[in-house]
Amino acid sequence: MAARFLEDYLSLKPWRNSQIDPSVQLLRPSYSPNYFSIEDIVLQDVRVSCKFEVSVPKLGMLDQSADDQDLKQGSKVELPFWMVPTLHAKKVITFEIPRHYKVNYRQILQADSIVVDLHKWGPYFYDLGHHVANLELKDSLDIKKSLVQTILNRLRHIMDMSQHSTHHETVHLIANLDELERKLFAVGQLSHRSYKEWVRRESSKINTAALVASHRKRKFAEVTV
Repeated sequence: MAARFLEDYLSLKPWRNSQIDPSVQLLRPSYSPNYFSIEDIVLQDVRVSCKFEVSVPKLGMLDQSADDQDLKQGSKVELPFWMVPTLHAKKVITFEIPRHYKVNYRQILQADSIVVDLHKWGPYFYDLGHHVANLELKDSLDIKKSLVQTILNRLRHIMDMSQHSTHHETVHLIANLDELERKLFAVGQLSHRSYKEWVRRESSKINTAALVASHRKRKFAEVTV
């Protein structure tokens, strides 16, 4: 389920018109780039090394090593990632992709992704990777495939941890997970709790509504008086 969702999210295939699993709907909103999404704002604040291919007037202050008030062609500066898509599309800049999506790091993930501390690589590793891959770079397809394969390799381990851990172990277990994986971990825990309640026949119990119970107590008090 999670792997299918991530493949769709990474645009390896379009969304189908069939009914979507409720747990997928729970996760889906945070993945669509959204101007009002706090997560989207935070993850795109990552600094990226950029090279200006044209001169830009009145922006010399961006290059602290330059004395000119204009930003000259060939100047290298670090910009927040949210500025990159527009400037890159207009061929104003070329940029260096964040290091954790380069071929060396993709090879590390391919070798054994389970032991990698993705939270240290970036708390929004998959989301930022999605934005980078959608910029139509020569490595875009390889980055997408790497992200999908990484979640496929780690998903079984994440689900196993979520269903065989105590509440006190949670903080330790999710320490090396990125935000997407933490959501999947929470979904796994919720699913396991719901299953145990069903087995104990706790999920189908019919309880007296609080309003009805309160009415009965008030009526009994009136009778006794």
